[in-house]
Amino acid sequence: MTEPRPPRISPVAYVATFIPGLLVVVAAVLLLWATPRSIDAISHQRTVRQVQEANFRLNQPASPAESTTFLEQLNRASRDVATLVRPSVVHISAQEEVNRRNPYQGISTGSGWIWDEQGHVLTNWHVVDGATRIEVQLHDGTVREAKLVGRDPSTDIAVIRISGDRLVPAKRASSYNEIQQGSLVFAFGSPLDFRFSMSQGIVSGLGRSVGLFRNPTSIGYENFIQVDAAINPGNSGGPLTNHRGEVVGMNTAIVTTDVESEGRFSGIGLAIPLDMIESVATQLIDGGVVRKGYLGIRVIDQETPIYSWIAQLGVNPGPGGVLVSSLESSGNWAAAGLLRGDYITHYDNQRIIDEDAFVMAIANDQDDQGVLTIWRAFPDREKPRRITLICEENGNAGDSSIDLLDVDRSTNMSEYYKEIGFEGAGVQIVRTMEGTPARTSGLASGDIIYSVNGRNVQTVDQLRSVISSMLPSSIVELSFWRPDPAAQQDHFQKVSIPLVQLDTQTW
Repeated sequence: MTEPRPPRISPVAYVATFIPGLLVVVAAVLLLWATPRSIDAISHQRTVRQVQEANFRLNQPASPAESTTFLEQLNRASRDVATLVRPSVVHISAQEEVNRRNPYQGISTGSGWIWDEQGHVLTNWHVVDGATRIEVQLHDGTVREAKLVGRDPSTDIAVIRISGDRLVPAKRASSYNEIQQGSLVFAFGSPLDFRFSMSQGIVSGLGRSVGLFRNPTSIGYENFIQVDAAINPGNSGGPLTNHRGEVVGMNTAIVTTDVESEGRFSGIGLAIPLDMIESVATQLIDGGVVRKGYLGIRVIDQETPIYSWIAQLGVNPGPGGVLVSSLESSGNWAAAGLLRGDYITHYDNQRIIDEDAFVMAIANDQDDQGVLTIWRAFPDREKPRRITLICEENGNAGDSSIDLLDVDRSTNMSEYYKEIGFEGAGVQIVRTMEGTPARTSGLASGDIIYSVNGRNVQTVDQLRSVISSMLPSSIVELSFWRPDPAAQQDHFQKVSIPLVQLDTQTW
């Protein structure tokens, strides 16, 4: 009995049997090779699509026909803000080189946000200061090494750069002026290393200055947005956005009341405004150097004591005295040449400490003339001078044709200016520097600047920050009030001034 022979398979059949399996293997290999890139591309496309959809919804007016409740719309809007902003937020790890065995050691972590598709990332300088290696984690978890492009310690702004594509830059607000007290804001970042977090709040105040960046050798430019959105260590450098997910500032600091809080949020967060960020970032990216505009003035806050103002004018009149806040143009005092704003120190060589002393000196005068010693800053505002006036008295110690303001160490400039006609808030010019735009444009000591390019300024730091955020050769429009000693009326004026380059650390 013969065993059956196995069937013969022709070479063609072998090939036909082998090729499909080979194709499957090759296809599998190709798929495995291509999968990471394909997944990255698909993930990026999905992110871009989600961002576009969220941006569309956030900028669409609510439809009256919508059946959703207000709270549902608010809830959806908050989610859309998160969807829109999250891809542009990064986590930053700053490290320094220690030794060969332990090459790198972390020194700080913080946040940042993608500025453009070229890979520029914005953060705070204090986040990356001293780092020899900087790592950036994107929203999808990928980590990329970054290089420092430039920094400006005076504003605590730094630009770093990462390589690679598929970046989603943050959307920036077209107008900073829409941010007002009460505006809704969202803070993004990595508080206490809880990465890519989001908190919500409102703008509590504008133009805040807390002296964060000052030291004996430099000037800090502070004009913070104050918010009550929760900000903690690790949020530094992250974006602050409006209700449309547009960046309006960069989280920088928090204010704490005691050391026991260990830097934890206490309801006051501070952010650098977008207009300052844009000016500094653009210059750092273009050339690595920041140029700041300069007016050429010395200024003081209105809450500065009058004594400090007088000292800055180069006057040392001694203790006490009275300031003339108003007087009738037809009275004896005006006829003698006394002007509103004059600072009376002596009457007939008798020291005048306050208004009561002035009234008593008049009452006890035995002749028909009063000799006044005064310091006058107006109208010769750049050079205050000592003047002696002789006044024919009217015999009335309680003369109502003159109003006086006592000068002591607790009297502020705001009280003085309120007396002479300025009820608002602003920054007073003490002196203009020779050859500077301020001097040539006609600004002078005593003028009160209360608005720059339509934005109110109330402190020296606000004015300094606004001006320094503008490039040299920019035209700045100042609104100011000028005292007129000879008239009992307000004088509001405007002037447009071209800025020059600030090449020193002197304001």
